[in-house]
Amino acid sequence: MDFITIDFEIANYDYNSACSMGLVFVSNNEIVDKKHFYIQPPTLDFHPAMVDVHGITAEHVKDAKKFDGIWEEIKDFFNYSNVFVAHNAQFDMSVLHVCLKEYNLDLPDFTYIDSIPISTRSCKGKGVGNSLKDRLDHFGISLENHHDALADAVATAELVIHCVKFKKRNSLEAYCGTYRSILIKRFLELNPNKSFQKRKKFNKINVNEVEASVETFNETHIFFGKSFVFTGELQSIERKTAMQKVVDLGGVLKSGVSKKVNYLVVGQQDNSLIGEGGLSTKEKKAYVLIEQEVDIKILNEDDFLKLL
Repeated sequence: MDFITIDFEIANYDYNSACSMGLVFVSNNEIVDKKHFYIQPPTLDFHPAMVDVHGITAEHVKDAKKFDGIWEEIKDFFNYSNVFVAHNAQFDMSVLHVCLKEYNLDLPDFTYIDSIPISTRSCKGKGVGNSLKDRLDHFGISLENHHDALADAVATAELVIHCVKFKKRNSLEAYCGTYRSILIKRFLELNPNKSFQKRKKFNKINVNEVEASVETFNETHIFFGKSFVFTGELQSIERKTAMQKVVDLGGVLKSGVSKKVNYLVVGQQDNSLIGEGGLSTKEKKAYVLIEQEVDIKILNEDDFLKLL
């Protein structure tokens, strides 16, 4: 396979509540197979907000297999020779991870890529929204039955194929090899989300007030002398604590994205504030600059903590 796209729908605000999954297989830039599964979650607790999105109810899945039964049918695909793609991959990979843990199943070792940075490289810096629908609309790719897991997996596959061809590459592998901003990640290194969380009260931090608490710096550290901007809420570390660590390593904090910024650290965004697209103003500007060949690296929380 060139790659396999995957999409989940969930029944409620817990990531272990997968109720539908779509898989689409791509070989030689063509869709060659599709699979769809209804999944019975651990409980038949369907939140009305989720039902409003995907239309799946307890009645649809009451006779379906639970995730561990479905995993027996598909687990052989999840190996290191296959790369998976998902749109907003942190969500789908988190659902997979949490479902595996729910049933005490071994975590597979495979790699995955987010189709957001893949498609960003083909948007020519036009500031296109981050949602699957926005990206598809930009390229004139139709999407019927949005939030059906199989339909979204098909659409994601078509989006990636279009981008590969648009940039005149022979494969996704060649495409990713061209652009440093597209990260290929290992599932075993994922720090998964486990449930939707209510937004914490956010206190704006004045970057000029964060001063180094050490007298000397480790000048060999990758952060030394580099400029950082933060956007969104970090989950495993307070933003101010993260900023303090950067400054104590000789990094420089900036309040806004510019050509002089080296790293943009992206936390969880509040879609009620930034819209369905999922991109903050800072992230949008960073992608525009990346399209102009400015060397800004966008780090999610996992990436930042690993470098830290």
